[in-house]
Amino acid sequence: SKKPPVASTVPKAAGNKAKRPAWDLKGRLQDMEELLNRQSSKRDSLESQLQDYNSRIASLESEKNQLYGDVQSKEQIVHGASKQIEEYQKQIREQEANFEQTKRKLQTELDSITFLKESIQRQKESLEGEVSAKTVEVAGLKSTVAELQTSQVVIAAQLDATKISLEQSVSAGREKDKEISELKQMVAAMQDTIEKYKIKEQEHETMRRKLHNTIQELKGNIRVFCRVRPLLGEELLGSDGTINHMAFPDADSKMLELEKMSDAGLNESCLTANRKGNNKYEFAFDKVFNPDSTQGQVFEEICQLVQSALDGYNVCIFAYGQTGSGKTFTMEGPSQFSPEQTGMIPRAVVQIFESTQDLISKGWQYEFEASFLEIYNETIRDLLGNNSDDQKHDIKMTGSADKKDVMVTNLTTVMVTSEDQVHELLRKASHNRAVAETKCNERSSRSHSVFRLKISGVNKHTQEACIGTLNLVDLAGSERLKDSGSEGARLKETQAINKSLSTLSKVIMAIANKDGYIPYRESKLTYLLQNSLGGNSKTLMFVNVSPKEECFQETLNSLRFATKVNQCNIGTAQKKAK
Repeated sequence: SKKPPVASTVPKAAGNKAKRPAWDLKGRLQDMEELLNRQSSKRDSLESQLQDYNSRIASLESEKNQLYGDVQSKEQIVHGASKQIEEYQKQIREQEANFEQTKRKLQTELDSITFLKESIQRQKESLEGEVSAKTVEVAGLKSTVAELQTSQVVIAAQLDATKISLEQSVSAGREKDKEISELKQMVAAMQDTIEKYKIKEQEHETMRRKLHNTIQELKGNIRVFCRVRPLLGEELLGSDGTINHMAFPDADSKMLELEKMSDAGLNESCLTANRKGNNKYEFAFDKVFNPDSTQGQVFEEICQLVQSALDGYNVCIFAYGQTGSGKTFTMEGPSQFSPEQTGMIPRAVVQIFESTQDLISKGWQYEFEASFLEIYNETIRDLLGNNSDDQKHDIKMTGSADKKDVMVTNLTTVMVTSEDQVHELLRKASHNRAVAETKCNERSSRSHSVFRLKISGVNKHTQEACIGTLNLVDLAGSERLKDSGSEGARLKETQAINKSLSTLSKVIMAIANKDGYIPYRESKLTYLLQNSLGGNSKTLMFVNVSPKEECFQETLNSLRFATKVNQCNIGTAQKKAK
């Protein structure tokens, strides 16, 4: 029998249709459905052919049995049929694989198209919302345009009015420019006048300094103030607070009278010229402060001397008198702070910094260097240091022959910028000195304390420079050795104090007499203060006296020493320049 024709396994291509565009999703979906249907039809056709082939195989098997005799021929037919069957099965497997691949590809494209469709739907809804908003916005813009058109007409009218106003303003501006030009000329002239006034102000400041220091020189280089403290505590018992043996007879507060109320064993051989009768003694000083005088009244008399330190002079203010006469109170104030009773040292610091602020506007710039020490038994102790007994302090001269300066080795010096900083140093020094009192038997009253403030100034406008030193000294109590009843350590203290005070008296007398040799080195006190005691300094001594009648002899001795000092003329002080 003849072999049936072999069906072609290559699917016919779809009709020659043009490729649809990417946005035609519905058309592409229809094409894919048609392709899927054609593939399904081809599969059914192949399955039908397979069934036909199976029937033919059965028929061929029957013919084989019938034509067994023709084995060779039948085997060839069977062999050929088997090959065809294998080929058909292979084609079926390939078609099934192609079908599954095409199905998966189409499914993927379908999912992508579905997702794209949903995205487009969402975009459509969003765009519809935007269109609605834009429609409302357009309606508002149309209304705004109508309003702007109306405003344009108004603005045009205003513009015309503005043009007219501008023309008027331009005309007025020309007049203003002319006025401004005239004012600039006036300002330039005023600036020239201001510069002239500034130069005059600097000249006036220089003249003020000269006149101020001339006045201080006319008052005397060594000035002596006497201060009598009031009766205190138990001293008031048996009296109404009146000091019967003292009198202040003159209205100018320059005289003090002492009257001997009982036998005090006075030494009548010394300075009897100031006796006024058998039992009265009269003393005259630059100023006498009675017991009712306040710290403020006292400082008012010395504030001009403090100003001289800012002007470049060495200034020394020291308090002299017996123990308990009020020296420390005058110089430092009470142990418990009281604004009304503040001493001369803190008041001087306040004045210096206040004056500095006024001088800054005139071009002056200052630096301040502070130190505080005490001299006990001819030994120097640093009151701002750490109280180390191992530190040795010696006095040395530094600088050239015409600009010698005194310095103390290993002494703590502090650069200060405010009065609060200085007050803190004073509190520290007072604390260190108070500690020494408890250890050394009232050592503070048995030692000399010296507060030094070195002042360096320069004027940035005139390049004028100056250096001044303010020495504020609280001397130890002066007592005659035979009257003090001192023994042991107190005897040594009294001898050292009397020696230093005696040397101070010798130095002042030697300077007043213009001696060739001045015994500065005989005492640590005078050696330290030599630049503030000589002819290039201004010196003030407070003689503090006790109001107690039993202290009459010591009071008389103190006043006689102060009288000697007050009679000295040590020459004209010289300003120190850098």
